[in-house]
Amino acid sequence: MSDETINLLRSIDNRLKELLRLEVESHFDDGDTKKQRIAKLYKMGFDNAEMAEIVNSSEGSVRGTISTLRKEGVIDE
Repeated sequence: MSDETINLLRSIDNRLKELLRLEVESHFDDGDTKKQRIAKLYKMGFDNAEMAEIVNSSEGSVRGTISTLRKEGVIDE
């Protein structure tokens, strides 16, 4: 694959990610905590890396939050 093609694909990927972020953020309430946002993203099927990027956190923090949400019964295994 040429450098031009790779750059084009990266550009498309970045734009799609930004559009997805805007769409997902429309499902958040203004007062939602990071924990509530992660719960919503988890239920939408996002993986840990994607959730971390959207809520501006680390993957480790997301994993910990998911573990807490499971213990609290907010999300299922």
